[in-house]
This record gives sequence, C-alpha cells and structure tokens, in this order.
Amino acid sequence: MAFPVTVLPELTTPVYSAVIDSGVLLKLTKHTSEAFPAAVCGLLLGLDANSVLQVTHAFPFPPSEGSGTSSSNDDASAPRSKANVRYQADMIRLLKEVNIEANPVGYYMSSYLGGFFNQALVDNLVALQAANPNSIVLVHDVTRSSQSSVCLKAYRLSAQFLATNKASGGKFSSEAVVKNNLTYLDILEELPISVKNSHLATALLQHLDSPTFTRNGDPTSFVSTSALAPNFDSLDLAIDPYLEKNVEFLLESVDDYYAEQGTFNYFQRQLAREQSKIQQWIQKTRSENALRERANLPTVSEDDWQKHFKFPTEPSRLDNLLISAQINQYCNQIEEYSSVVSSKLFAIQNGLDIHN
Repeated sequence: MAFPVTVLPELTTPVYSAVIDSGVLLKLTKHTSEAFPAAVCGLLLGLDANSVLQVTHAFPFPPSEGSGTSSSNDDASAPRSKANVRYQADMIRLLKEVNIEANPVGYYMSSYLGGFFNQALVDNLVALQAANPNSIVLVHDVTRSSQSSVCLKAYRLSAQFLATNKASGGKFSSEAVVKNNLTYLDILEELPISVKNSHLATALLQHLDSPTFTRNGDPTSFVSTSALAPNFDSLDLAIDPYLEKNVEFLLESVDDYYAEQGTFNYFQRQLAREQSKIQQWIQKTRSENALRERANLPTVSEDDWQKHFKFPTEPSRLDNLLISAQINQYCNQIEEYSSVVSSKLFAIQNGLDIHN
C-alpha cells in the first residue's frame, strides 16, 4: 500500500531535541500502563523554539470500538481515523478557550517489547510531518519500563527516508532505495529527550527525598522510610520471561523477513520470465521484418512488445526495511538485557565461590 505523496514545507528551524513537561510524561505513562496490553495513543501539543521541541500538553484518543487486548490496525492508525480527527479538532478548540497551547507537535503511542516498526507508524508520521516537519512520535514501552526506568523515546522520519518516499512516489521501488542509499537504519532518527519539572514539582521531589525520622529520633532510620529510598529491584534476576519473549518475537520477525524475501524472489522470477518472452518476441519480429522487407511489405516496430507483454508490479521494499529494523530492535534489546543478566549471574557466582 503506497501512502500519499505530499509536498513537504521547508524546514526553517529544525529541532534537534525534545523537552517534555513532567505532567505530560505522567499522563501518557498512566494512559499506556492502564490500557496495557492494548495499543493506545494520544496527541502531543506544544511548540518548537530555538531548535527545541517543547511538549507542554497531551490528551489521549478514545479507544476504538471493539478493540481487544492486542494491538489492532485501528488503534495504530488512530491519529488519522475520521472519528479521532473530529475529536482532535474539538479538543483543540476547547483548549484554546482556556488559553492552553494547542499546537499539535506529534503523537505518543504504546508499544510491547519494542514492536513499533510498522506501516501505521510510517503513515502517521508522513501525515504529521507533512503538516509540521518538526512533528515527532513518543514511544512508551510499558514492558521495558517495568524492568527498569521509564522507557520513552522520541522519533521522526529521517530526511533520507522522506526524500526516497518523494522520489519513488511512495512506492519504494528497489531503484529508488538503492539510489538514495536507504537502509533500515535510516527510517527513523531518534531525538534526545529531557524532562522538565515545574518549580512546585521540584520542591515536592526535594521534600520526598528528604529523610523521615522515626519517633525515637534515630537518624539511621531514614533510609527505610524515605519515599524515594533506593531498593533492590535492580538486583532481581527474574527477567528470563522478558528475554524469552524477545527471542520469540525475534524468530517471528525472521520468519516474516523470509516470507517477504520469498515474495520479492517470486517477483524477480516473474520479471525474468517476461523479459525472456519479450526477447523471443523481438527476435521473431526481426526475422519477420527481414522477410517483409524482401517482399516490400511494411515492417512491425520492435517497440510493439509493450502491446503484448506487461511487466509484473514490483512489491514495495518498505515492508522489507521495516521488518529489518524490527529485527535490529529485538537484537539490541536482547544484547542489552543479556549483558545485565550475565553481570548479575557473574556477581552471584563470585559470591558463592567466596562462601565456599
């Protein structure tokens, strides 16, 4: 499926980083965590100034009718659905009435184990970056966040990807991909994220981080009673199911990759078969034209093969790029968490050796 080709406006002040208000971060993490494992998304509002995209407000899109516990195409394409476009316009109008910045700067979405490289993501970003080239998508991985700190990343389509889309008319032919040197690493570009707290929120965090003493005034008891005291969750070894799921999804993506390669190989075989038929027709036409010239008869143009033969339609190479990017994502996650587990197991082994 080819997505629409639009003339992108010129980038006057491109952004290189994103600053997210802490209230927006809490709102989107609450929305995605409560809806997990269903895929949800919402709109980001703010402004871009001094090469920094400031996200100051966000609101969720209502869930689609009949959405289950697994991600669906309706949920993934929610920013472009007709119902949510009307909902977005109504919300922006109401926010403007109370003097809240109502400039769309992107959208946020939830993901499961980093599985967000799909056609819907590309279509959404193409539409958003056509209206505002500085638009981004915030991806919150609920599963990875449960294993460590909040896993939130900001992405946008790269200029190289948009140039390939424009050159190929949205079809991503092999010729356009090779000509623009587009690889799966060039689909998205990540922007650094920083979280900005209000002065009141900073004061609250300082208050929560301060020690809380017991009645007897023991100054050593604040460690266990502090609201932000460290814990031993980072030493938990029970993350095997997480790695197991990553490996399972990785194998599924590899199967999808081979299926996509099979489709392209079938196209190449069909193309070679048609080219062989065309060459045979041209050779036959040349022989017949030689006989016609001897008989003073009009010859047949060799270009008339286009009336008799038609090349098969080349499948888009975008699916191959997206699957490759998803495989790379799973491999990076497995490598990251395998190193953490290995370090913990090595530390435990050393401890056992010491006691023995």
